[in-house]
Amino acid sequence: SSVSGIFFMGLEDQVLAFADCAVNPNPSAEQLATSAYVSAMTAKSFGLEPKIALLSYSSGDSGKGESVDLVKEALKIAKEKYPELNIDGPMQ
Repeated sequence: SSVSGIFFMGLEDQVLAFADCAVNPNPSAEQLATSAYVSAMTAKSFGLEPKIALLSYSSGDSGKGESVDLVKEALKIAKEKYPELNIDGPMQ
């Protein structure tokens, strides 16, 4: 198990939740997928409908690199383990 953080940003017309921005400097794909799920459940508990974006310096297949591959793997894991999630990535 691992620790993850989440913070909420309240804007005029929406609330954004940002997860795991500072807690895990080098998460595995499994940790990213789990963090996405746990953060989505946290957002739901606050009455928000989670839409998850796995962020990267690349969108879709536009870039290459180890960290992009990690995000793609996290997306694959999340979709397999948590098919109910509205999740996409990598995206800028």
